[in-house]
Amino acid sequence: MAPKCAGDAWEGGGVRRFAGSVVLAAALGGCSVAPGPAPITPPPPPPAPPAACVLDTDALAAATGLAWTPDASTASDTRCVYDPSGAPRPAEGPAFLSVDVTPDPQATIDAVAALCDRGSRAPAGTGGFVCRYQGGNVFAAVTHDGRLLTLSASAVPAGTTAAQLVVAFDQQVATLSR
Repeated sequence: MAPKCAGDAWEGGGVRRFAGSVVLAAALGGCSVAPGPAPITPPPPPPAPPAACVLDTDALAAATGLAWTPDASTASDTRCVYDPSGAPRPAEGPAFLSVDVTPDPQATIDAVAALCDRGSRAPAGTGGFVCRYQGGNVFAAVTHDGRLLTLSASAVPAGTTAAQLVVAFDQQVATLSR
């Protein structure tokens, strides 16, 4: 039988003390480790467009043959102006589309229809209309989310026709009246 030494790890439960100190050192060692980088949070979503910028620009482009871009510098919850990309400016002035939102409950579809050239008003969507006004420009109106929306073209831009704008406005009114 081997003699027992005072430093022998086997003497008097030394193995348990030794193993316990290894486990304790490992556990405490984890506490001193610097934390990793903070989790990366995704950026917040972009802000919603102003309430008046409701037109489907892809559908508008398909119907008119021109790309339309909302003018972010002037967009608000009551008005949004869409500029045609690449269309030369007509001699009469700039050509653009505008959407105006009227939260006034007294404003009605029939009241704004007074702008239409006689005999040009045609129903569009559910309760809306499209018409010609001011000698050939295009105008439309529809109730959307409890507000009256009017769409108007200041002029017919080069690269499209008034008939194409009528079709485009009819499609937009139909979508907005759902």
